[in-house]
Amino acid sequence: MRFHSTISRAVTLLCLASAGLVTTPAWAQSADAAGSDAEVEQARKHFSQGLKLYKDGDFDAALVQFERAYAIKSNFKVLYNIAQCYFELHQYVEARDALSRYVKEGGGNIESDRKTQVETDLAELQKRIAHLKLSVNVNGATIYVDGKKAGVTPLAGFIDVNEGQRTISVEAQDHGSKQRVVRLAGGEEQTVTLNFEENKPNTAAGGVDVGGAPRTPTGLGAGFWVTGIGALALGAGAGVTGYLALQAQSDRDDRLKRPGATASELDDDATKAKTFALTTDILAGSAIVFAGIATVLLVTHDSGSQQVGVGVGPGNVSVSSK
Repeated sequence: MRFHSTISRAVTLLCLASAGLVTTPAWAQSADAAGSDAEVEQARKHFSQGLKLYKDGDFDAALVQFERAYAIKSNFKVLYNIAQCYFELHQYVEARDALSRYVKEGGGNIESDRKTQVETDLAELQKRIAHLKLSVNVNGATIYVDGKKAGVTPLAGFIDVNEGQRTISVEAQDHGSKQRVVRLAGGEEQTVTLNFEENKPNTAAGGVDVGGAPRTPTGLGAGFWVTGIGALALGAGAGVTGYLALQAQSDRDDRLKRPGATASELDDDATKAKTFALTTDILAGSAIVFAGIATVLLVTHDSGSQQVGVGVGPGNVSVSSK
């Protein structure tokens, strides 16, 4: 490929662009000469650093420096260097776009033999670009190719992507995301289907939609898990206090059988047994309430048309629906 046959040739072309970066009259003269000179000097430093990094083979860092130089002073020649970095990074779509901008912005300032060469390079780059068509059953979904946003569904046509292995992701609100890894050859067209599960309608026994609109499936929700786990915890607590109540009653019975037991000791044992028994009743009752609420949430969570709320306050638990 003539666009980049050897590193030495590429560096030579980069240096030619570097000369333009410093000597182009359009950059050297302006109404505010001091400000223009400062910007040119800053752009030149970025460009020079880009040349060094490119020569060292650090193409990603060189690309950053060239882009900084172009952002400060939009010299069309820098676009050629940017295209070369993209090519080295195997980002052929970006290389093609940068080279196309080079031709457009350079216009008549590009020598005829150079323009002919660039047109040949563009044709060669096109052979390394694949064309991907995505079929998605949800409108408004965002499409990413290798983490970069490529469009929003529905797409009018194909997406140009670099040849090789690509990761395609589709993200849709209320539907989540889908991902597919595909391998594409340069120049080929490929269609990939990424469909989301459709929402099921709320139907009666005869299969007729009784809700008038599709129903969005819902998960069990935090309410179910809170009340379910709460029921288990309260039930366990009731078991422990129940055992302690029986143990306290057993201690009192043993004390009655032994001579010398005082009334105060017997009263203490009786009080302890009653306290544990009362606590057991409260915990067991609360566990039953929580279990009932969890059951209601479990039964109704997939209705789609009714929302069940749980209210827990001092000494009470309430369930509401709407």
